[in-house]
Amino acid sequence: MIRRLILFLTLALLYSGCSNTEKSINNGQITQSINESTFPADNPPIVGDVTDEKSIEQPIKERLVKHYNPRSVSDFEVTNYSKMSKTIFCTINFKVDSKLHYGLVHAFPKDKGWVIQTIDEGPEIAVPVALQMTVGNDLIEENETIEKPFRIYSGYIHDKRVKQINITTTDDRMYVIKISEDQKQFLYVSPRKEEKAKIVALDKDGNMIYQQ
Repeated sequence: MIRRLILFLTLALLYSGCSNTEKSINNGQITQSINESTFPADNPPIVGDVTDEKSIEQPIKERLVKHYNPRSVSDFEVTNYSKMSKTIFCTINFKVDSKLHYGLVHAFPKDKGWVIQTIDEGPEIAVPVALQMTVGNDLIEENETIEKPFRIYSGYIHDKRVKQINITTTDDRMYVIKISEDQKQFLYVSPRKEEKAKIVALDKDGNMIYQQ
């Protein structure tokens, strides 16, 4: 059964999740978490080599292919990796029947391999920057749950004029994400559970393209 998660996908910007205390936020679009439809949530398989974060790329693709079908999935790529403690998050994009999809993956280490806990993804939205954010209270590492709040900021950049993303939290912390020339997606994991943030996308001259 496909577990539906509400994600925040709109103009602008970053999942570690690991337990049922994690939640995703969205304004206007439903995306899906496909992990439970391919493998039981209480017994996900161990894949890859924990010493090589890129070893989870093929298992992620295989899970997407199994969910859709081999002929419909193409142009798969992992664009960013980020770790919090031993937990790993990465951004992905791919096509389903030639239509762009993008999303966020959460995996944790176990028995010298990775457990891919969640893949949250959805179809393209026609906005300058499509934002996906997730907050949570704890992480799973090896065989234990660690209380560790977090918030993830990620997104897909449609407007190539965007060269910088500024995130300002309600306690006045600012995160600045620089966007390179050919960068498609960005990812930042904050070690705090920040419920709200102001997001501004800027061009190379510092002019605002979008504000949320």
